[in-house]
Amino acid sequence: MERHPTNELILTESRTMRTETIERTHVLDKVKTLVTLPDSFHVTTEMVASYYEVPLKTIESVVEDNAAELEENGRRVLRGYELTSFAAPFGGVANLGLSPKARSLAVFSRKAVLNIGQLLTKSEVARKVRTYLLESEEASGPRVPRSFAEALELAASQARMLEQAVTELEVAAPKAEAHDRLIAHGQDRLVRDTAKELGIPEGVLREKLLTEWRWIYRSSTECGANQYNPYASKIGYFSLREREAPHYSRENCWHATLYVTPAGREAMRRKLAQESLEPAAADPTPALVLDDTTVIDFRRGA
Repeated sequence: MERHPTNELILTESRTMRTETIERTHVLDKVKTLVTLPDSFHVTTEMVASYYEVPLKTIESVVEDNAAELEENGRRVLRGYELTSFAAPFGGVANLGLSPKARSLAVFSRKAVLNIGQLLTKSEVARKVRTYLLESEEASGPRVPRSFAEALELAASQARMLEQAVTELEVAAPKAEAHDRLIAHGQDRLVRDTAKELGIPEGVLREKLLTEWRWIYRSSTECGANQYNPYASKIGYFSLREREAPHYSRENCWHATLYVTPAGREAMRRKLAQESLEPAAADPTPALVLDDTTVIDFRRGA
């Protein structure tokens, strides 16, 4: 455990090193038991602080300084209907240790918990996690830098390789597609627009999401509108945007529309590639057609 007194700090400084080791979440349980929510996957901020044996404010400070990186690795803040949908399989927000009036909940995937350990310097547990990560990296074969200077040199070399690969990809890909992908990056999009981006009929994509892949499900609201929600295991792939819908018979009725996140679109691309689904012409009679303006009932405080 003491073979890398300098190297373990490399992870706190080098984004490249963190990216190379982020998939090795098994090291978390080698150091100590990680307590999770009942789904055995998500962890709250309080649980992260408990695991690393630091004050809650310490974790919040790391999150504030590294929000984008942590979001890439699975940290999400659930609000409104997303929170209600996430808490439903657990019997409601009260069973997650929240007040019934709670408006939001931050949840971490195991990768995001590991990411905290890569960044956190004021924790002996985090130091042990980083040491395990580097020992695992060394055992797997790739070179582990022995100094910060060597780490920077390695990062620069990998950046040059990445830049060359990106250049080759842009030359090979149609310019219009490359431009569209660049514009779309980081934006949540309607299912209709996602289908166009993937090159398949909207009805085919929706049917897969509902019945074949079972990433979303449909129900009816009290006001009679169709409601489409992501399953708890797929909340990172979708978002819900709420708005107040006018009703003559019901006041304060809130609806939301389903959007697909960048992570969701990338997961759909991989799924379609696995199925070897070729882009098809628009189907005039798709098996299932749903209007993206179909709303989801949402009431404040529900």
